[in-house]
Amino acid sequence: MRPASRFLPRAAVAVALAFATVTGSAATASAATAGDVGATEWKSYCGDGKACLYISSERVWNLPSCGVNHVHSYFEYAKAHGNGFRIYYTNGLTDTVARDSERSLDGLSLAWKVEVYC
Repeated sequence: MRPASRFLPRAAVAVALAFATVTGSAATASAATAGDVGATEWKSYCGDGKACLYISSERVWNLPSCGVNHVHSYFEYAKAHGNGFRIYYTNGLTDTVARDSERSLDGLSLAWKVEVYC
């Protein structure tokens, strides 16, 4: 079982992201005007043909399209239910998820960008 000190910051980030998604924050609006596509679909599963990032087994961010998608969270798992993608972390590291595969991620690194290859 995870210590509460590790879980609580992630829970706070998840709540903040959900709130920003529902209210349509200014950061989301500016990313959309810059031509970048933000994540718009929180689901409990990974949809067909989607690149998906999991905060938990019930909180799955389905990235909407090819190209750059800005994110700001800690993800535990990834699934390329179609095209492959690369996750960029604020510490300079990256993770690549091959087409039609899935894998665990370093849930301690803050992701800031996902590039979906099409």
